[in-house]
Amino acid sequence: MSDEEVMDLFDRAVATVPPALLPAPHAAIRRRVRHRRMAGWGAATAVVLVIIAGFAVARPDPASVSPQPAASKEPAVAAGVPWLGARIDRAGTRITVYAAPRLGECVERDSTHDDLVVTDDKVTMSLDGAYTGCADDTQVTARTFELPQAVGTRLLADGRSPWGQPFVFSDADLPDLAAGGWSERSPLWVGSGDATLTLRFTRAGGPDLRVLAVRWQPEPDGRVETPDHTLEVNGHRIDVYDRAGSLAASWWSSNTEAVHFTLEVSGTAVGKSEFDALLRGMTWR
Repeated sequence: MSDEEVMDLFDRAVATVPPALLPAPHAAIRRRVRHRRMAGWGAATAVVLVIIAGFAVARPDPASVSPQPAASKEPAVAAGVPWLGARIDRAGTRITVYAAPRLGECVERDSTHDDLVVTDDKVTMSLDGAYTGCADDTQVTARTFELPQAVGTRLLADGRSPWGQPFVFSDADLPDLAAGGWSERSPLWVGSGDATLTLRFTRAGGPDLRVLAVRWQPEPDGRVETPDHTLEVNGHRIDVYDRAGSLAASWWSSNTEAVHFTLEVSGTAVGKSEFDALLRGMTWR
């Protein structure tokens, strides 16, 4: 091997060595190459390998460098509280959204910073506020948004959480209880941390009613369980259940969100025929 070949081998071997580490050993190697006959080819080559090995040790171990977390691919979440369900009035211009319940917590609201964005294909609503500890977490926190025009087929979305669509139902899915003299009271969640919404209605002379609304995947035939009997009222199929003397009527929402409704008489015992007459006497549109 010629002098030029040895120097070329050396220069290529140290090409990636930082300049600050290069001058002293680089010069020393070159001197050794010039005196190769005195030290021998093997010694010069060994020095090259030693210098290269030393640089490899001096370089930071890639494993010792703290890895940087990968950029999150999840969508950003805005400040505020998520809403779980939305209720559209019969005109389609008022949408009430219900803040999602949490076990042992209530929502402290700041409605001045709520947000509503209406586009051609979507209505995005955001609730401001925070969760705080409380004694009664069955209390419902809601906000009604007024739209400049009927919602129509627009998608309803939570501006705080872009994952999925909360359950949505319309007053048109319910009997018109106001027409029957009932007035609505503040809703409640069924139980602590339960996501079943309870709509409550009262009227002079009774009976008081409650309607439970929950998103639920129905059985293939559209029923939760086999009913005691079924009523057809103005084109609506209503399943009636008699659970040990406790009567309940159930039906499904008309949209694809599969919201299940259960109507019960609250605080008063009624018989089957009386319960059926009550259901038939309601205004179903």
